[in-house]
Amino acid sequence: RDPEARLASPCLAHLLPPATLAALADSWLQEDCPGLNYVALVSGTAPSQAVLWAKSPGVLAGRPFFDAIFAQVNCQVSWFLPEGSKLVPVAKVAEVRGPAHCLLLGERVALNTLARCSGVASMAAAAVETARGTGWAGHVAGTRKTTPGFRLVEKYGLLVGGAAAHRYDLGGLVMVKDNHVMAAGGVEKAVRAARRAADFALKVEVECSSLQEAVEAAEAGADLVLLDNFRPEELHPTAATLKAQFPSVSVEASGGVRLDNLPQFCGPHIDVISLGMLTQAAPALDFSLKLFAEGATPVPHARRS
Repeated sequence: RDPEARLASPCLAHLLPPATLAALADSWLQEDCPGLNYVALVSGTAPSQAVLWAKSPGVLAGRPFFDAIFAQVNCQVSWFLPEGSKLVPVAKVAEVRGPAHCLLLGERVALNTLARCSGVASMAAAAVETARGTGWAGHVAGTRKTTPGFRLVEKYGLLVGGAAAHRYDLGGLVMVKDNHVMAAGGVEKAVRAARRAADFALKVEVECSSLQEAVEAAEAGADLVLLDNFRPEELHPTAATLKAQFPSVSVEASGGVRLDNLPQFCGPHIDVISLGMLTQAAPALDFSLKLFAEGATPVPHARRS
C-alpha cells in the first residue's frame, strides 16, 4: 500500500494524545474568553443544537480538535462525514448539541481550528495528487514552517491530506542546516558532531547547496542530503551523481517548490520533496455553525422573519 494513501484513515486520530488535545482546547478557549462572557446572558442556557456546514470544497480534517474543544464546554458532536472526506459544498458535516451559551462559547474556536486544519489537508492532498500524476512514488512532505502553538494541528492536517509530516520538532531528526555548518566550521565537522549526537536512535540530514557539499556530507555519514534551492535542471543531475556514489543516501529536494512547478522536481533520484507552502500558504476552508430549532429542518443560512 502507498505509505501516503492515508485519506479518511480512522487511525490518524489515534496519534493525538487525549491529554494533549484537552490541554490545547483549553488554551484556545482561554485565549478567546479569559474573563467574563457577557454574551452568555443573551444566549441563555437552554439545550440547543447546531449544524456544521462546509461551504467550500476541500478535504475535511481536524475532527479530534473540534471534538476536544466542544468537550471542554460540555457539548456533544455527531459527525456525518469521516475524516479525510472530500467536501462538496454546501455539505452537512456534523451536529453539535449542548447548552446554548456553551455551544456558542466553543463555536469560533472550533471553526477556526477545523478551517485551518482542513485547509492544510486540502493543500497537502493537492500536492500529493500533482506528484502522483507524474508517476513519481516518493514522499511529499511538510516542513517545520508552522504557526507557533498550532503545529500539532498543521502536522496532523498534512497526514490527513496524504503528505508526510516530516520531523515534528528538533528532536525528531538531526538536521544540519547552513547556519549549523557555518557555526561548526565546515560540513565534515558539523556532520561528525551531528552523528555523535544522533547516536543509533536518530538519522542525520544535511542541507547542501552544491554537489561538493553533498558528497562531503555523505562521506561524513549523513543519512539524508537536502538539496536546497536547486533549479530542477541542476537538481536531477546532482541527485543522480550523488546516488551513483552513495546509493543508500536519501535525497530531499526543497526550496522554491510550488504546486505549479512541483512536477519539475519529481524524478527517479529524488526520495522526498518538502514544501513549506503546504502549511504557510494553505487557505482556510469555509465552515459555519448554525443553530436550529428542535424539530425544524436545518439550513446553512439563518433565516429570520
